[in-house]
Amino acid sequence: MNRQTRRLAYLSGAPRVSTSPDAVLSGPRTHVMGVIRGFEQLGWEVKPFIVGDKVPRHWVVEERTEDALRASYVKRVVADILRIQMGVLNGWRAQGELRAVDWVYERFGAFQMLGRWFQRRGIPWILETNALLYREAVQDRNTIALSKLLRAFEQEAYRRCDVLICVSQALADIVISETGVRPEKVVVLPNGVDTTHFDPERHKGKRFFRQSTLGFVGHLSTWQRLDLLIEALAELRSEGVDINLVVVGEGPMRVAWEEFSRSLGQADYIRFLGRVPWTEVPAYIAGFDLGYAGAVPLSSGSMYLSPLKLYEYMAMAKPVIASAYEDARTVIRAGETGYLFQPEDKQDLKRALRTALNTRESWPEIGKKARIEVVNRHSWTARIQDAIPKIETILEKKYGKPYLAGSRG
Repeated sequence: MNRQTRRLAYLSGAPRVSTSPDAVLSGPRTHVMGVIRGFEQLGWEVKPFIVGDKVPRHWVVEERTEDALRASYVKRVVADILRIQMGVLNGWRAQGELRAVDWVYERFGAFQMLGRWFQRRGIPWILETNALLYREAVQDRNTIALSKLLRAFEQEAYRRCDVLICVSQALADIVISETGVRPEKVVVLPNGVDTTHFDPERHKGKRFFRQSTLGFVGHLSTWQRLDLLIEALAELRSEGVDINLVVVGEGPMRVAWEEFSRSLGQADYIRFLGRVPWTEVPAYIAGFDLGYAGAVPLSSGSMYLSPLKLYEYMAMAKPVIASAYEDARTVIRAGETGYLFQPEDKQDLKRALRTALNTRESWPEIGKKARIEVVNRHSWTARIQDAIPKIETILEKKYGKPYLAGSRG
């Protein structure tokens, strides 16, 4: 083997984050696979240690696992204790199995600090965070009980790691402000997309309405605010504007939003499809005319997420209607690659929808430009290629260079 080949240990200690195509947490799965493939495309050898691929299958493929945690404080406490115990055991196992690596890249999970075991051996530890878990898991998801302990644990992990990856600048700002992490160790790495899998030339669209169709793909959580969209569509329909909605995904808000659509007399114009296999998601997007990404602030008061759906719609050559947060403002040029509206503003959302419908003859060209944008700048490979030099600069100050395979561990 070429001695110059770099070797990466990819770690994920969260027991419900899995690479299984049937995993309920499809967003984390997509992110894990994207980062791994991004490194591989750049010539790295990636050695994964993903706990969700080692636990009983029903933990990761059944929606009721998370529902059970929300329903019982006692179950949340037990689950937290189990996470802590698994974190110790899996950290020890991982560093025993994956010895000859140059870097460790870990996706942070509640009460997990697997990379610390490698760092003690002098191997650089890069930690990626997608949220302030001690807030999101308690206030937005209600799946954690020991929140004060998680906060202390999370802050310790952020401070100890060599490089902290944040998925948005908004998240980086919050983490730096609330945890005291040094700004110079933080790298912003937004989400990307697998432009080979999400390719309109490879998928035949699944169509559910003959009329213009707006589509949504994702977890049906409160911050997606599909109720705002449903209400806006109902009001537009009363004004004679004809547009339908297809919702692909599962989550705690599905029943409430289905009932809401029925209460507004919109059941015939909105189709909730539930969770579909990851391999089929591009075909469903191919059946949309427009993609929707209208998230609102989380409990922290800001919207620090980096929506995967935004890039997936664009990779499938679909114009996007999106709330004007960080990622959307970066990739969407109004009228050229999509349409923006002010977050949580129903009237501005209706304006964006009207504008889109009035320019429907331009959708193929807008979609084409959207795909070119993500292929050139926002694929997972482009993301990782952009991040590596930034990570190297930080690590050289502590470890020196070079980082060659077999040089550590």
